[in-house]
Amino acid sequence: MPYDTASKTELLEHRVERALMREGKSVLEERRDLLAHMMLDQIRITEQLVKQSNQLFTRVRKQVRQAMLRHGIDGIKRFTKTETDLPNAEWSIANRLGTPWLEHMATEASSAHVRPQGGWEVSVELELAAAGLDVLLRHLAELAVTQNNLSRLVDVFRRTQRRVNALDYILLPEIDDRIRGMEEAMDEMDRDDLVRTLLIKRRQAQ
Repeated sequence: MPYDTASKTELLEHRVERALMREGKSVLEERRDLLAHMMLDQIRITEQLVKQSNQLFTRVRKQVRQAMLRHGIDGIKRFTKTETDLPNAEWSIANRLGTPWLEHMATEASSAHVRPQGGWEVSVELELAAAGLDVLLRHLAELAVTQNNLSRLVDVFRRTQRRVNALDYILLPEIDDRIRGMEEAMDEMDRDDLVRTLLIKRRQAQ
């Protein structure tokens, strides 16, 4: 649209549009900052779960190794793990800042026991290893949920940042240039009208 044909109504509409864009940008920036804080929280939780899982795995591996040293590979096969249910995973889906959020709630499973066949004595090492594996599985399930939520947060954060960049570097500069051009054109028209009015008055005075 040529700026010299712009009207005050169109200029006002563009100013309102610019104000709405700025307000939308402010909302998106607040959302982006909240997402960043949530990402940091999930990173801390993930690091803690990874550390705990590694410690549990190291402990279980040590207990299995001790059992093998005590009973031997052939001897350890005589021990059978009684059937126990794995930790029951209950999932719920929430909505946090427009992000599907998985929440994991693990119910307590019955304790795992290792019982020997043929009347052997109970292996304390295998008892501890089996119980440690159950705990490790719960930690791994929680870790998987945390990493999934973190991945979703990263995707939403990137989309939000792209929208902020689009407003900051494309849409707002474009509408600023458009408004500036319209204001300059209207100022020029006002000056022309003023000069024309002064000329008319001068001619009338003569």
